[in-house]
Amino acid sequence: EYHTHVLFLGYFSGPVEGILCFTLAALASGVWGPGFWATDLVQLLPAPLAAQLPSLTLAHSVVVGMGVALVPTVYASFKNIARARREQQRSVGAAFADAVPFTASISSVVVWLWESPEIRTQHLVLFLGFVGFAFSYIVGRVIVAHVTGAPFPKLNRMHIPIFLGTANALAPRLGLTKIFAGPNEVVLIWICLFYTGAQYAHFALEVIDTICSYLDINCLTIKHKKTD
Repeated sequence: EYHTHVLFLGYFSGPVEGILCFTLAALASGVWGPGFWATDLVQLLPAPLAAQLPSLTLAHSVVVGMGVALVPTVYASFKNIARARREQQRSVGAAFADAVPFTASISSVVVWLWESPEIRTQHLVLFLGFVGFAFSYIVGRVIVAHVTGAPFPKLNRMHIPIFLGTANALAPRLGLTKIFAGPNEVVLIWICLFYTGAQYAHFALEVIDTICSYLDINCLTIKHKKTD
């Protein structure tokens, strides 16, 4: 949207189908319990179809399905950007380069989890909380830049904990000492959670205050004009 000035929503989009899927997942967990997601997918399918599929739990199946759905969505996004930039007679490569820090952040999160199985299996909710704040800030900066006409925000302070945490996780593979190892890595994630949470809260409050001050309105209440 930043480069095309048009909001493209694919057949499967986060604001609609994504939220519906998360809602259904929460309902399923509430009705059948978290053990529901450990069910083998092939047990729920007809035998001829199950024989053609690998053995995956429902949780893993959802991740695989989201990954498959992501491919055409990303392709369509880049295709729309390329077409819009050509119509604007601007560099397509420069627009694609704007996605490099975001791609690096996502890749770093995957690498961090891959290199830290204890975090992946025992502290995933805590980890996703910190990552959620980080990416909410990153996406929020892009939205603000779009509506204000500011330059595209590439690297920002939220990339720091992601990249440092990934470097810490990769340290043993590079022949270096892992500074936050074992239980201490959980401490690192707590630090990252408080850091990203505070940064995002400051960003959100600043945006709200700026908009309300400019429009002379209140955020959650109706501001009545003063009468003499």
